[in-house]
Amino acid sequence: MERRSIIMSRNWSQRTKALFMWRLLLILALLLSFVPPLAVGADEPVVENIILLIGDGMGAGTRTAARYYYVGPDGQLAWEDFEWAGVTLTYSEDALITDSAAAGTAIATGHKTANGVISMNADGTVSYTTILEEALARGKATGLVATSQIQHATPAVFYAHVPSRRQYNDIAAQMVDSGVNVFFGGGETYMLPETVTGTYGPGSRTDGRNLIEEMVALGYAYADNAADFAALDTETTDYALGLFGYKGMERPFTPSLAEMTEKAINILDNDPDGFFLMVEGSQIDWANHGNDADNSIGDTVGFNEAVEVAEAFLAEHPNTLIIVTADHETGGVAVETMDDPAQDGPYTTPEGDEFGVDFTSTHHTANDVVTLATGPWSHLLAGTYHLTHIFDVMHQAL
Repeated sequence: MERRSIIMSRNWSQRTKALFMWRLLLILALLLSFVPPLAVGADEPVVENIILLIGDGMGAGTRTAARYYYVGPDGQLAWEDFEWAGVTLTYSEDALITDSAAAGTAIATGHKTANGVISMNADGTVSYTTILEEALARGKATGLVATSQIQHATPAVFYAHVPSRRQYNDIAAQMVDSGVNVFFGGGETYMLPETVTGTYGPGSRTDGRNLIEEMVALGYAYADNAADFAALDTETTDYALGLFGYKGMERPFTPSLAEMTEKAINILDNDPDGFFLMVEGSQIDWANHGNDADNSIGDTVGFNEAVEVAEAFLAEHPNTLIIVTADHETGGVAVETMDDPAQDGPYTTPEGDEFGVDFTSTHHTANDVVTLATGPWSHLLAGTYHLTHIFDVMHQAL
């Protein structure tokens, strides 16, 4: 019977074949019409604010170590109860193992690029529009918070466009005309001429420009210590520059990542059109590069506190999309039984159980990371996708 059916199909007329194909296409179209679209429904709340929190170098092992230490194996870090989660791929345009410049560019612009490039194409000839720049164009306030220098790769990709992440002085110069409302982090040296010594050390600029003075002249309130930071009036401040380190901030971070996040939100929330804020736990990555589990865990706990600040804001402002992700994994971190003197530890859970932390690398790895999200449009971040998809969702949500 099967053979007869095959022979009969060879004898179909062209008209019969065409009619069959037309009917098949109609059936497929009807079936596809029942597949829910990726886009949100008409009743989905409007997104007024986006808070993007990036744990640089924070992979599964880092999260597990921080969770075990801070809340125990049955507990959750602040973002681990978000409704939607996705496995996130991190490779760059030219390498299986990304760096923060290429990974950050993917998140900020939706484009893959070569390692080392800041929000441009791989050969540095075309600039890509960033999600922060899109937010500015829509009249929203914008802010960047980091524990690294604010000119470092991840914060830089949101406001700067340079062929090399090492062009710190050029990146700093682009802060002046960026229109960004809030910059909090380290990096004082790149803002000052080499003839001037600032609070944290000598400047490194060879063009004679004092970018701090230029930004103050533009209306930025400036703070370079905890007292001045605390004195910033969030009700009357629209633009703020806070530099709390020569390059990266020194531990213990003063102000803390959570304090900077809260201050930034309170300033940005003055804008009736909403805001975009990126917060980076920058030195999780640096600790993992150094196979330093103490600071890796400590910085991840500090990052957790910043996420808690964002969650508290969401509770009062439901039209806020919060996304927590990592740009890549660093160190090949593993949580293990404490049975090797080469391991870091022992660390103890709140219940008194011991564990060790081991590293397989001092570099970035290709390990996938996890993105978690809550708030309107967050369901679009479920599944498996590249870092570029995070931009796609933010772009749609704006």
